[in-house]
Amino acid sequence: MNMRFSGKAFAFALSSFVMLMCTLSGCTKTYDIPDAPEGIVYLVYEGKSNYKIVVGAKASKAEQYAAEELQKYIKKITGFNIPIIKDNKKETELEIVVGRTNREKDYEVDRDSLGEEGFTILWSNKKLVIAGGGDRGTIYGVYDFLESLGCRFFAEGVEKVPSNKTLELQLHEPKSDKPVFEYRDLFWTNTYDPVFSTKLRLNGCLKSGENGRTIPKNLGSGIFYAGPHFVHTFEHLVPASVYFDEHPEYFSEINGERTAKHLYSQLCLTNPDVLKICIDKVKEWLRENPEAKIVSVSQNDSFVIESYCTCSECKKVDREERSKSGTLIRFVNKIAEAIKDEFPDVYVDTLAYQYSIEPPRVTKPLDNVIVRVCTGGCSAHPIGNCPNNSGIKGCIERWAKISNRIYIWDYTTNFAQYLCPFPNLDTLQPNMQFFFENNVKGVFEQGNYQEGLNGEFGELRSYILAKLLWDPYTDVEIHINEFLETYYGKASPYVKEYVEFLHEKVSAPSVHFNLVVDAASLYRSLINNEELAHLDSLWEKAKEEAENERVLERVRRSELSYRFYKLTSRRGEFADVFEYDRLEKEFYKDCKELGVLRLSEGANIPLVNP
Repeated sequence: MNMRFSGKAFAFALSSFVMLMCTLSGCTKTYDIPDAPEGIVYLVYEGKSNYKIVVGAKASKAEQYAAEELQKYIKKITGFNIPIIKDNKKETELEIVVGRTNREKDYEVDRDSLGEEGFTILWSNKKLVIAGGGDRGTIYGVYDFLESLGCRFFAEGVEKVPSNKTLELQLHEPKSDKPVFEYRDLFWTNTYDPVFSTKLRLNGCLKSGENGRTIPKNLGSGIFYAGPHFVHTFEHLVPASVYFDEHPEYFSEINGERTAKHLYSQLCLTNPDVLKICIDKVKEWLRENPEAKIVSVSQNDSFVIESYCTCSECKKVDREERSKSGTLIRFVNKIAEAIKDEFPDVYVDTLAYQYSIEPPRVTKPLDNVIVRVCTGGCSAHPIGNCPNNSGIKGCIERWAKISNRIYIWDYTTNFAQYLCPFPNLDTLQPNMQFFFENNVKGVFEQGNYQEGLNGEFGELRSYILAKLLWDPYTDVEIHINEFLETYYGKASPYVKEYVEFLHEKVSAPSVHFNLVVDAASLYRSLINNEELAHLDSLWEKAKEEAENERVLERVRRSELSYRFYKLTSRRGEFADVFEYDRLEKEFYKDCKELGVLRLSEGANIPLVNP
């Protein structure tokens, strides 16, 4: 059959063929964009761009993700979708190069100094280069660049993305950055989402099924622990249900008797069989979890501080070390020594907690041992300058003298009352700086880690903590103001005044509170009736000014903390004894409606009968 084409049909077919070949080869339409002034580049001009995003032909999933995030947010800002191509396509002058590519013949990325998480942003002629030392670094570099354009990632589903049809960038000297702390974890439920936590540059990961986050490889992965849990692992290493009946000598001797009662006993750390069992179990965990870089060998979380073993051998070691951590560090050192040949990149993590908080005087932790010091103390004032914190301050300073890898387990909420007003924002930065200045390499910030949303500024606190984990010397005031303005919109001035009021009240040297405090007793003498009425008016104005339902919901959720204080202290509207029961039920109904499900670490919001 003869096929004859008209001139128009032939031209259309040829055009389609050319477009197909262009698509396959990575070429795109060229736009008429004016020359930029000297020292300036138009990345996008009036909603158009001749730039391409370039990734390696063998780019990792994380590098591809970084490029796609860059593409997505530039389109949100400008409306233009910059195409992504592989580096095996024809090189052009105008490229945004992401990650490892063959373009590095024209510039240098010092990945050794950047490590896994550092990044470099540089110009190579008119090419913009965003490259990390590793996958996470490349992703973090992209987010850093987006933040330089005005993007902000405040909370899950709450972002600030500017609108600019033209992205006019200055050619600048290379910028390199990397985190101050190698391990950064927020144990706050509102940071568990892996996409959002990557934007916060968090890298602490837990196994799927545990409270916490799991960051997949396409998001850069993170730092995982081997084994069934990341802390309090004695009961997992040597389970009493398996060993106690036949070998009570494996467990603590307390008051002359071996015991393995739940949340009461530890292990006998001078028993050679216990050591062998633990070494074998640690190796088993690591072989089952080849991606893990840390394994926890740490004491049980005991309700009774004196749960350590007091047999004659353990007593002897602790006397020599002048600390109950003596037996623990010697035991952990032996495990670390036993695994280092097979697992040279793995660290053994243990706790300085309760009875083991004081460092030993003779034995030093080996280089592949992490000592995780648990804080406690006063939350109203920084660790470095409050007499109530002198104990933990001294302990951290003494551990810093003998350990080259200290991690911190810090407490940033009120576990007795999650909704208790907890004004600790002013202490977060000085504490983080104190950690850094005392040889701390990783920080774990524990907050409301259980199900449900937080009604006591959990999102604000998490955002500030994430910024400090990257750089303890960042400008916190700017971050707080930016968060409040976006998260609460027109209501932000009133919320800010409330926050500043509470922080001013607890700043006095005579005011102290810690991780378990009763709201009614804390504020009884700090807030008079006139001030209470003023706080009421702030929250009413905030709700009136909320510009939409989403903002109103955030305001109402944050107000729950203030209402909880009035509820527990029977002040304001809750002072009416005839209305108290009705208002209490209404309060807990509002909690459920707004997604706040936990009253404390040990209790849910009470059920309310209709």
